[in-house]
Amino acid sequence: MTINLNSAAKYYKEMPHQVAAFNFLESKIPENILDEFAEIYRAAPSNPTTEIITPEIMQQLTGYSASKFDATFCGDFNKLLMATGFDKNRSALAMLTANLMHETANFVYMQEIADGSAYEGRTDLGNTQPGWGKLYKGAGVLMLTGRYNYERAAEKLHDPKVLERGCDYVANQYPFRSALSWIEDNKLLDVCIKQGFEACCVRINGGTRGMDDRLTKYEICKKVFGIL
Repeated sequence: MTINLNSAAKYYKEMPHQVAAFNFLESKIPENILDEFAEIYRAAPSNPTTEIITPEIMQQLTGYSASKFDATFCGDFNKLLMATGFDKNRSALAMLTANLMHETANFVYMQEIADGSAYEGRTDLGNTQPGWGKLYKGAGVLMLTGRYNYERAAEKLHDPKVLERGCDYVANQYPFRSALSWIEDNKLLDVCIKQGFEACCVRINGGTRGMDDRLTKYEICKKVFGIL
């Protein structure tokens, strides 16, 4: 009997037999075909009815040309917002975005500037093998760091290349969703809604460092997202 993968995916609940079936199928498909499939799948635009982030919005937020923000970048931002519920609350969205802008200097630094050698041998981060400090250095808007956290991201995103290719791959493919587990674990949406902007800053930063810049960016975000 022929299986329509489009239909199968609708009912995929990661049951053991389903995982085994898809793993079997993947093992039979040439790697170049899988890579092409992955590029098409990840490049798919977010649902137009819930899309918030566009290149034009990014230009308004950062002052940089809209041409600097491609479909993968904006799409991954939208997917993070939808996955965490920030797309449903514009006030919380402004709080989150302002902090992400601060942490990355307006989305310029999507990887840690240092080479990651300081993380070599950091067993608390899961870096038990030589080279893992550099491979799994900080990447993405909240600087996903360490083998342990990369492994969690790979599982969350169902993408083994996160582990295989490390920081460069994460910065390019998952600049925003690399922060998904952290945002969920820290209940950041609830913090924003119930406690406000300063609490959001403290939860992300551990304190109020850079608060003046965060506040400036917050005002920009409120204006762009239409919050009075």
